[in-house]
Amino acid sequence: MKRLLIEASSLMLLMKTANIQTELDYLRASSILDLTFYEVGNAIWKETCLTKFITQPESEVLRNRVQTVLAKIERIPCEANNFQKIFDFSESEKLSFYDASYLFNAEEKGLVLVTEDTVLRTKAEKRIEVQNVKGLLS
Repeated sequence: MKRLLIEASSLMLLMKTANIQTELDYLRASSILDLTFYEVGNAIWKETCLTKFITQPESEVLRNRVQTVLAKIERIPCEANNFQKIFDFSESEKLSFYDASYLFNAEEKGLVLVTEDTVLRTKAEKRIEVQNVKGLLS
């Protein structure tokens, strides 16, 4: 199995829908960006506090699950010397800096990008291999 770079939307979906053994199987061959840690935390906060999409008990279960996974998955650090490269990438691909960070790192490190974001997916498919969670689990 090729190594994966899991973007925040896909990590959230995996955390909510896959069983723990499936998660661990995929996470052994996966990485996230440091940025993903904050994006996932913010997504859980929004679903708990703003939209009330999930209840406090559901949020607690999800937070514990995410914390367990984040402790085990490889994280790709933000590197200062890549800032300008990612910005240029963002500009040329017309992607947010966040999305460009995922595409840049996946391409630079030869990783398969896993994302649910259709804009990012469409741009990335022109350059690298891309999957979504449904494709990954099938």
